[in-house]
Amino acid sequence: INARVRAMKSDLMDSSELDALMDCASPDAMADLLLNSPYKSEVAEAMSRYQGADAVEDGATRNLINTFAKLRRICKGDQEELVRIFVSRWDLAGVKSLLRNRHHGLDAETGEASLLPGPSLSPALMNSLAAQDSVDALVRGLAAWNSRLCGSMVEKLPEYQESHSLRVLEEALDFTYFVSNARRLESHNSNDAKFLRGLLRMEIDRINIRRLLEPRSEGVEAEDVLGELLPKGTIPEDTLRNVASAGGSERAVEALGQTAYGDLGDALAVYAQTGQFSRLERAFEMAMLSRLSRASQQDALSIAVLMRYAWLKYNEVMNIRMIARGTAVNLPKSRIQEELIYV
Repeated sequence: INARVRAMKSDLMDSSELDALMDCASPDAMADLLLNSPYKSEVAEAMSRYQGADAVEDGATRNLINTFAKLRRICKGDQEELVRIFVSRWDLAGVKSLLRNRHHGLDAETGEASLLPGPSLSPALMNSLAAQDSVDALVRGLAAWNSRLCGSMVEKLPEYQESHSLRVLEEALDFTYFVSNARRLESHNSNDAKFLRGLLRMEIDRINIRRLLEPRSEGVEAEDVLGELLPKGTIPEDTLRNVASAGGSERAVEALGQTAYGDLGDALAVYAQTGQFSRLERAFEMAMLSRLSRASQQDALSIAVLMRYAWLKYNEVMNIRMIARGTAVNLPKSRIQEELIYV
């Protein structure tokens, strides 16, 4: 399996190929260039229905979905289940992008650029779901599509309607994906399952740290915040309590510095001071990719080889999408480069 994955990895674009895409004068020129790449079949099909950036995005997204489907096909038994769980993290991201667009009242066309593809979220399905006229209808549509991931949101709809807080639905999704899968993997003894469980617990830490450091409404106490944290993370309870009770961003970041995330201190400080989560999110992603890279080098038979490739492939498709959208609105190359995800 890993030999096949390494062969697939050799088809990923290098920096010179991304530069060539950014040098294209238009998305149509990008599509022509992609016809001489591993994206050729999907882009050719997309060009029969769409033009410009829409054709590039549709083709790249379909290629991603086909790639993830192939990864699952070449795995059997427990490995196939582990791959399904891992790549579903991008279905989760796609679901959240749909929810945010509908929550903020964006129509399908306006919010299209912010929708994130997933291994089970085809462009046609995403467009159909994005066209739902309310959060209620969208949640029920998502639950019908994937009850395992999205079913928990249905029972949270009354609470969402009362509070109009998107967090209610997002927390239900996070618990279902991260916590439930981490618990499920406790009964698996393979090294691959233990490794995936470690990644899930790391993402639980990411979510909890964001909650601990974000500004609090008046009257919200440390115990209130602690009660909202996800279980099964790696940070000890007493450390979480120290961070929640720190009384200031500097002391909170100092307390987190004693954990495995001490090397993210700069990103933690920026988030604590500005509330801008993008840098901290990116720091966590790079830490996870580093963990995948180390594991794949230490054990050539580890499922980390496949997981790292899946992440790199997803990043590549996100880069292609950003280049297409940037080129369509005539952004300078330097501005597009700022948005790209380099790994």
